[in-house]
Amino acid sequence: MRHLILSISALAVLGACSGGDNKAIVKSCTAEGEAVETCTCIADAMEAKLDPDLFKRTAQTIGREKRDVESFVTSLSTEEQLQFASVVNDMFTCKLAPPKE
Repeated sequence: MRHLILSISALAVLGACSGGDNKAIVKSCTAEGEAVETCTCIADAMEAKLDPDLFKRTAQTIGREKRDVESFVTSLSTEEQLQFASVVNDMFTCKLAPPKE
């Protein structure tokens, strides 16, 4: 019973961290002038297709540290860049809104 409670607690903590990472990406994206719906769609696509560690680093670097997306992606390994490439089509599907002027 004790192990079950600890496992459930650990899953709850991991879930909260993941949600925070998703929200950090959405917040950074909306700060760039995109619609909340578009940013949520992009963050969800990233979370679904990127390795969990890469998604976490993306949220940290882009969402929290506010680093440029392009410079972050070019700093990644080829394998990690390919993961980002798998999300590009989804990003267009999310119907990116034109930036606010």
